[in-house]
Amino acid sequence: MAQATIKNGVNLDDLMAAVEAVTADPANGKLTFTINTTWENGFKARHTTGSFKVGPENGSRDQNHSLATDEPKEILGADAGISPAETLMSALGACLTVGYAANAAAMGIDLDELSFEIKGNGSLEGFMNLRDQRAGLSDLSIKAFVKSDAPREKLEELHNYTNEHSPIWDTICNPVSITSEIVTG
Repeated sequence: MAQATIKNGVNLDDLMAAVEAVTADPANGKLTFTINTTWENGFKARHTTGSFKVGPENGSRDQNHSLATDEPKEILGADAGISPAETLMSALGACLTVGYAANAAAMGIDLDELSFEIKGNGSLEGFMNLRDQRAGLSDLSIKAFVKSDAPREKLEELHNYTNEHSPIWDTICNPVSITSEIVTG
């Protein structure tokens, strides 16, 4: 059996096979994820991965993963976890990390180091229903710190391509259909 081609920790053979599968049948690229959130107390909650589906296949994990959230003490929380706003920004950072690793590998770029600083600005006014302000963050800024021997032009191409094709970036920037129902009992 041939040895897999690995670049930046990404199996290029598997990546190309996945691209070919979605190219051949777009249904292979359809995704469904489930997260289960449980309130613990105050502003604390635990979020645990649930089922997921990739194309027609149900996914499986070796174990479920969980994340604790809370608000900082300055926002009346107990600071027992990452805040919801920071969780959203972390999701963006995680998605950009995946995008950089995969696309750099596909472009033949070796990454030595990669990190992001993401800042978000917002106001509590919307959450508090004051002065007709929106409840969410008003803007995000990202600094991508990349260490690589690749030429700057190649890194800029990687940067732009990754930003343009980031699923979480797209989710944040474009309207998403949300349905919500209450189940009592």
